[in-house]
Amino acid sequence: YGSHSKKRPDNLVIGRTYDHHVYDLVEVGVENLRTMESFTYDKKLSPKEGSKPFIAFIGEGFETVEKLKHLKEVLLDLFRGEVVENLNLAGVDRAYVCTALSATKVFFTHSALRLKKSGTVVPRMELVEVGPSMDLVVRRHCLPNESLRKEAMRTSRNKPKKK
Repeated sequence: YGSHSKKRPDNLVIGRTYDHHVYDLVEVGVENLRTMESFTYDKKLSPKEGSKPFIAFIGEGFETVEKLKHLKEVLLDLFRGEVVENLNLAGVDRAYVCTALSATKVFFTHSALRLKKSGTVVPRMELVEVGPSMDLVVRRHCLPNESLRKEAMRTSRNKPKKK
């Protein structure tokens, strides 16, 4: 959900649901936004349907600061896509990089991966920034209560039998 007001300009609220109820929320302010249209790149590098991204979180803050830990969880859920058993290297065509600049500020960028021949079996990869890129300032966050969190994390002990 995006909003703009005098008190909270360029506001973005990202949330998750569980059992048709709001599970948790993170409110961030967007600063220094560069849209996809402001980047020049080969349009063949656009993401393909069903492809998987690399997701990198750089900085100690994502492990120590509660607001940033929560933002990391929400962004991982938002961008990770479908869980798969095997991964084809050709299906990995983009990278999201989040860098913790301070206890509340994160630089977010989206890049495409260009595969080039390297003379070995594994190709050489180059990052081409395709946008958007922005600074996210964590304003508020709402964690789920502990009982709801335990219920949402619970997994079934009985595995279905294979036929």
